[in-house]
Amino acid sequence: MTEPGTPAVSWADRMALLKDSTQQRILTTPMPAAAMEQLLADGKATALGRFEASPVHYLDRWWRESDEGWLALDEEASKQLDFHAERYRAAVAAGATAANPAEEADPGTAGKALPSAADPETGAA
Repeated sequence: MTEPGTPAVSWADRMALLKDSTQQRILTTPMPAAAMEQLLADGKATALGRFEASPVHYLDRWWRESDEGWLALDEEASKQLDFHAERYRAAVAAGATAANPAEEADPGTAGKALPSAADPETGAA
């Protein structure tokens, strides 16, 4: 029941407010390393790369490891890291393509060995 003059708040609005306040509390509290490791293992969080101190993306934010645990970066820093993460991934993909030119020519052959000249299965002599 609402007080007179107070606008009614729908159940969906209440749930959205609860979700936002819970998410804000999570984002302002250091996350234990074991919790982040579990999120990574479950595929709910994604590391930028396979290097030491790689930032992790979770709950639409980037997180960094610290002595207290994993800390969420603020929105502005997360936006900047989103931009740089996209550039990093593009560079890694370009490096992988340059290392394996067959992938660029025919994506279906990526990661497969090319038949040798004396391969009996292909009929080559």
